[in-house]
Amino acid sequence: MPAPNRCCSRDLMQKIDKWVGSQGSIVGVAAETEAGGCLSNRLGEQAVRLDSAGMGVRARGGRARGRLRSSRRRSPVATMIAAALSMCVVLIPRAAAATDTTPPSVPTNLRVTSVSTSEVALGWNASTDDVRVVAYIVLRDKVRIATVDATKTAYTDTNVVANTTYTYRVRAKDAAHNRSTPSKRVTATTSSTAVVAAAGDVACSPSDKDYHDGLGTSTACRQLYTSDLLVGGGFDAVLALGDLQYESGSLSDFNASYDPSWGRVKSITHPVLGNHEYGQSGASGYFEYFGSAAGSAGKGYYSFDLASWHIVALNSNCSRVTGGCGQGSPQETWLRADLSAHPSACTIAMWHHARWSSGHDGDNTFMQAMWKDLYNADAEILLSGHSHHYERFAPQNASGGLDSTSGVRQFVVGTGGAFFTGVGSTIDANSQVHQNDTYGVLKLTLRVGAYDWRFLPEAGKTFTDSGTTSCH
Repeated sequence: MPAPNRCCSRDLMQKIDKWVGSQGSIVGVAAETEAGGCLSNRLGEQAVRLDSAGMGVRARGGRARGRLRSSRRRSPVATMIAAALSMCVVLIPRAAAATDTTPPSVPTNLRVTSVSTSEVALGWNASTDDVRVVAYIVLRDKVRIATVDATKTAYTDTNVVANTTYTYRVRAKDAAHNRSTPSKRVTATTSSTAVVAAAGDVACSPSDKDYHDGLGTSTACRQLYTSDLLVGGGFDAVLALGDLQYESGSLSDFNASYDPSWGRVKSITHPVLGNHEYGQSGASGYFEYFGSAAGSAGKGYYSFDLASWHIVALNSNCSRVTGGCGQGSPQETWLRADLSAHPSACTIAMWHHARWSSGHDGDNTFMQAMWKDLYNADAEILLSGHSHHYERFAPQNASGGLDSTSGVRQFVVGTGGAFFTGVGSTIDANSQVHQNDTYGVLKLTLRVGAYDWRFLPEAGKTFTDSGTTSCH
């Protein structure tokens, strides 16, 4: 064997030691310098040679052979070392050449910690190992769906559908890739019922005289208090009905006012555009804040399924969306196609400007084509804001006439917290309930073939409104 080479520096060999340790293959290289600049091993005498051509590992007498790289590809660190070395001698312990074959203990107490229409949350007790556990493998219906770092003993499966039963098991894995026996199995059935909250006209500008560092007054800037209804409320989704950030919907204002309040449930929020969001060119602050949840920038309309229901979000800022909102416009054409593709689902539509309202700005006739599309498709509910009050209508037909059998029921929920606007002296036909002195959110329980509604007032208030209706 050639004489030891000075390239085997302490620093270089520590890098080798760190790398091979991370690969879980050859471990335990000593980091102790010796005469000649190479490393010795206190525990053994087996010498191996590293060659720059392929980082091969060759032992004296041919007893220990291997490749100092991962099974799939050479590590970048190994490539660096190979380039730096021509040849050097490394001493490793006999024990290091042995393979760890002891698997970790089985994870215990696997349990379902929560379940909804769209998520199953799991927890379990940590495993132990003679070296260390590095990860947990989560199996659903015998197929691996996730690898979780060993510092965590919980996982939430978000790739599930409503009213479906799943079986889960968990395995532990150590640094040598030994896997434990799978844990005992648990089953979880996702709910067939979804619970959502809806409101619009939410967060005051930080420069508003009533803002007061987000605490508001007793009559305005109440976004923090309405958001308290959402946090920990057990909702599967929050439907945010536009004018979410006053006055101009800038990203900085979203981050300063909306985010500390309603932003606490951002992960489950499905928004629509209000007119105030267009205080920024192209509603850029809104789209940047909500990201993909807001639909395509420049459009602002999209749809999704929740449990057995179909939900359509539309952009009622007709002068801002390409082609407007009339019959034959790109958005209206998309709406008809989307409704046609979901003929059997109970359906909710949501847009900002109320088609029918006894309050601020009244009936917005520019949304008539889309209202007619909803009626023709047997949709159940339209949710809107813009008028800063709460109002519930009886089911109505395409022209606004009472239709208890096939009509669309509209809720105006402009009570998200910003401020109130007036209710006119003449109340619209088929308006059943209205108020403009209590902030709060509308809770909808979406069941198979039916829905329940209840207005939830902010703490300290007593107004409520509730009922049940079957889908068409």
